[in-house]
Amino acid sequence: MKSEGAIKHKLKQVRYRLTQKAIRNARSKKPCNCKYSGMVRGSASEELFYVCLLDAQKPKEWDGTICDPSIPPKCPFFQPSKTKEEVEVEIWEILNSGDMGRIASHYPDAAALLWVLSGTDQDPPEEHTHPDIFDVGDDLTEEFQNEVPVRDNKDTTPPKK
Repeated sequence: MKSEGAIKHKLKQVRYRLTQKAIRNARSKKPCNCKYSGMVRGSASEELFYVCLLDAQKPKEWDGTICDPSIPPKCPFFQPSKTKEEVEVEIWEILNSGDMGRIASHYPDAAALLWVLSGTDQDPPEEHTHPDIFDVGDDLTEEFQNEVPVRDNKDTTPPKK
């Protein structure tokens, strides 16, 4: 079994990797990442294609160019819609939300490490065939019902530049 320090180190590596991947994806030259692109949807709200909305406020000058994946790599007007810092904040908000379901749906590796570090048993208690043997009384049960596990909140801020 790995030590708590080794698990925290691995979690730090996973967070860094996830952040770097999200930054690369969000800032890559694709129509969906351009500040000036807009999605054209069909009658059933299905996504059809992107158009360049640069100068769209000037309808007489705007030509409504379709922006397919071949356009952004050579487009002189391409600007990412999100900054590096905005992407980092989005990642850190999800990872620090404490909502294991939300974290697991986006980042299952990080959720598994956070679950191990939490030290809480997320599985429902097993049914026992002899309840009288395991009956500890209502007064003890009420005492432990209000306890909330405390998380170690170290490394909850985005890394400094």
